[in-house]
Amino acid sequence: MLNPDPPYAALIFDCDGTLLDTAAANESAWRTALGKWGIELDSGWYRARTGLPADALMTELTAETGREFDHAAVRAAALDAYSRLVGVVEPHEPVAAVARAQHGRVPLAVASGGSRRGVEEGLRATGLRPLFDAVVTRDDVRYGKPAPDVYVLAAERLEVDPAHCVAYEDTDEGAAAALAAGMRVIDVRPALGRAATS
Repeated sequence: MLNPDPPYAALIFDCDGTLLDTAAANESAWRTALGKWGIELDSGWYRARTGLPADALMTELTAETGREFDHAAVRAAALDAYSRLVGVVEPHEPVAAVARAQHGRVPLAVASGGSRRGVEEGLRATGLRPLFDAVVTRDDVRYGKPAPDVYVLAAERLEVDPAHCVAYEDTDEGAAAALAAGMRVIDVRPALGRAATS
């Protein structure tokens, strides 16, 4: 189900929710960070928005609650909280197995809407970082997903035409980003026991 159909020249993976099961750690980190501002994070609300970049998530939270808070301070606090929790993060084995099997056969990259710090920490903690020739994050581009920027830059760093890449994603926003970059997309949600929403 997750093995790419040839031909392809490179594989590019989203990180949170695709390669790594970071859901619980990320939610806890956001809850901790927002709690310092007296804002209670609703689990259902957060889980419905896990594909959003941090800035978009906080903008929606402000719009819905009417609560103003320092986005940069909350983002930094969430990253600090995530760093303390990263040891509980595990790989999504069906997806990680594809990366392990393809390592050394074709170039591999990560294209994430997360921060470089969080992505690198998660990949190192799970032992997956050595598999990847390039790691591109939201910090490297002007526009996050669903804009194609992270995928275009990942293909560029692998020196492969985006049209010859297969992307692995777990959100509609991420899939839209990869498709906009000209890539084929494998939706990992069915393999991970999660329903696709569209």
